[in-house]
Amino acid sequence: MTTNKLYVRTATNVLFFINGVDFASWASRIPDVKEKLHLSDGALGTILLAAPIGSMVALPLAGAIIDKFGSRRITTLATCFYLFSMPFIGYANSSFQIMVALFFFGFGGDLLNISMNVQAVGVEKIYQKTIMGSFHGVFSVGFFSGFAIGGFIAKSGIDMLTHLGFFGALTLLVGLISYQFLLKTDTKPEEKQPLFALPDKTLWIIALISLCGMMGEGAMADWSVLYFKSLPDNKFTFITAASTAFSVMMVVGRFLGDWIADKIGIKNMIFINSVLYGLGMVIALGFPIPLTVIIGFGVTGLGLSTIVPLAYSVAGHSKTMSSGLALSAVTTVGMLGFLLGPVFIGYLSEMSNLRIALSLLLLLASSSAVLSRFIHEDKS
Repeated sequence: MTTNKLYVRTATNVLFFINGVDFASWASRIPDVKEKLHLSDGALGTILLAAPIGSMVALPLAGAIIDKFGSRRITTLATCFYLFSMPFIGYANSSFQIMVALFFFGFGGDLLNISMNVQAVGVEKIYQKTIMGSFHGVFSVGFFSGFAIGGFIAKSGIDMLTHLGFFGALTLLVGLISYQFLLKTDTKPEEKQPLFALPDKTLWIIALISLCGMMGEGAMADWSVLYFKSLPDNKFTFITAASTAFSVMMVVGRFLGDWIADKIGIKNMIFINSVLYGLGMVIALGFPIPLTVIIGFGVTGLGLSTIVPLAYSVAGHSKTMSSGLALSAVTTVGMLGFLLGPVFIGYLSEMSNLRIALSLLLLLASSSAVLSRFIHEDKS
């Protein structure tokens, strides 16, 4: 039976959307967890590490698991992790319980992340054009939706168990429905693949570009509000104005980026976006005035928007590794940047100030621009 490419693309988009919704649903209840367990900021930070630890455990295994069972089956397996971990987060009455729940939440989240990106690579092959950015744009829309819905539910007085349990069950239902329309086979080379593989020389370039992009995303997520709030004579009562500009432009860039990348090529697109990434930080750091920081962070968001999705697209079309292994390897390197970036910013800020610390992103943007010139595009 011929695969209906619209059905496949829609089913994959639904997975990206629900993944964003679930992550934001949990994040929207973090203040409730802190209050429920009477946690200090330090204790909460320790608990929150459980999810990225789960992610890092899953990442090097995901490629081999997907290679053995196929990304289609693993998307459904991943939704089962959400079914059990999300309500357990709401139920947890101790720090240990919630850390266990978050570990499996992070583990399942990255199984879904890699498997749905493998599906997205397969859909790109069917369409024979770059569409990875649009999938990540749908994730961002899901993330915004999850935060909005989560905030409304929390204000309505609905408890976490009901809230997160509902979305855990909804995720499994979505996974089961999507399963019927996803691609049944993944593209892979004929050679037998190892259990875990580091990127080859070509993929190292992509992995390092991903690291530069994800370090920037992590730093902006954790420190942009604090930088904006610290500006002298800042009369904005909406302290998330700059970070909102960053997030909105990320979404805009992801939906427009595919069309532009097809016109000018992925190599040139990543180069231009890296330049925008750096330019935005120059504006935000060089002119520490509220309005220019809002503009600067918006430009930074536009620049960062498609760097990681396009890096995933190139990795997914690797000729030396299967899509699952290539994406797993590249994402592992990139995720290290996402996790460590905010930490480095914190240490640098402690030694100097936040404005100087955030200048690290200029180095990352420059590195991404240089590395982009060595990308070899081949989607045949």
